[in-house]
Amino acid sequence: MFNGRRFMMKNIEIKYTTTHEWIEFLNSKACNVGITERIQEIYSSVVFIELPILGEYEQGEIIGRIETSDGRNFYIYAPVTGEVYEINAAIEDDIELLNRFPEGDGWICKFRLENSNEIDTLLSRKEYEEHEEEELNEDEYLPETNFYDNIEDY
Repeated sequence: MFNGRRFMMKNIEIKYTTTHEWIEFLNSKACNVGITERIQEIYSSVVFIELPILGEYEQGEIIGRIETSDGRNFYIYAPVTGEVYEINAAIEDDIELLNRFPEGDGWICKFRLENSNEIDTLLSRKEYEEHEEEELNEDEYLPETNFYDNIEDY
């Protein structure tokens, strides 16, 4: 299913959400967050990203937005509750990092995990792939958002 562009480090746990974010645990409190390779492939080329603002977020809260080459907009959600303490400025300078390496150098932000119990709500890679195969088809992925109609959500 995945084409192998993924950057992987040894002994680092990676989890996924049903809204297509990944979270890579660097230690017990710090993690990288990004969008999955699969969702980037389906949505096509990302041409713009609105990165998160540094600060506190609840699990499931909107932290950013991407716009694709065909003009569609999609939200990025916080996979866990915590603090965004760093953003990947490199993708602001080169959005192709997100297109080429969405599960690696194209990470979006770094979180300080607040509630380690939320890790149990995330999916393993196998569970995420099963979720993809069993419950979703390309027409049922995250609905496009009209960013300006939903501005109060952001």
